[in-house]
Amino acid sequence: MAAIPLSKFKKNAKIEGATIVYEDEASFKQQSTLYQTWAPRGMQPKIPTHVQRNTQKIFGAIALQSGKFIYRHESERFNSETYKTFIEENVLTNFYKKNHRVYYIQDNASYHKDKDLWVWLKAKQKYINVINLPPYSPELNAVETIWKYTRKEATHNKYFETKEILRESLFGVFDGIQQNPDRIKGLLVPFL
Repeated sequence: MAAIPLSKFKKNAKIEGATIVYEDEASFKQQSTLYQTWAPRGMQPKIPTHVQRNTQKIFGAIALQSGKFIYRHESERFNSETYKTFIEENVLTNFYKKNHRVYYIQDNASYHKDKDLWVWLKAKQKYINVINLPPYSPELNAVETIWKYTRKEATHNKYFETKEILRESLFGVFDGIQQNPDRIKGLLVPFL
C-alpha cells in the first residue's frame, strides 16, 4: 500500500473515532552506548563495554492521544510471522474498540511488505487500517521518540554484564511508561 499524507488519515481517523497507533521496532545492544555526561575536568568517565553482540529485539506501539504504550520482546528475530503475531496478540487486543478501527502507522521494514501479511491485513480491514510512512522517514514515527527516550533512560553510559540485565533495564523503562504515560506525552506533541 502506498504512503498517504498524514493529515488526511488523521482527519479520517477523527471522523471514525478511530485510535491512531504508531508502530516501530528496535534492537538494543548489550554493548554500552555512550552519551554526553558531566564529569570534573580531566576525569573522563570510563564505561566498560561487552564484546558479545547480544541484542534485545522489541516491537513497540503507542496510541497517539492517550500515550498508551505496548511492547513485545522477540527472542529470535523480526520477520513477517513475528510481526503478524504482534499485531494480532498485542495491537488489536490493546487498541481496537468495537466499531472503532485502529489507524496503524508503520514504516517500510521489508517484512511489513510481505505478501501473505498484506492478505491477512486486508481480511482484518474492519479492525485495522494500515498506513505506510514514506520511505526513510523515522522523524515521522512517534515510536522513534520512545526508543530515544529508552536509550537515554535504560542504556546510555551503562554496562550490562548479561543480556538478562539489559532486558530488565529496558522492561523497567517500558513498564514505567505504561504506568505513567504522562512521562512521554510531551514527546508525542509533534505528532498530534
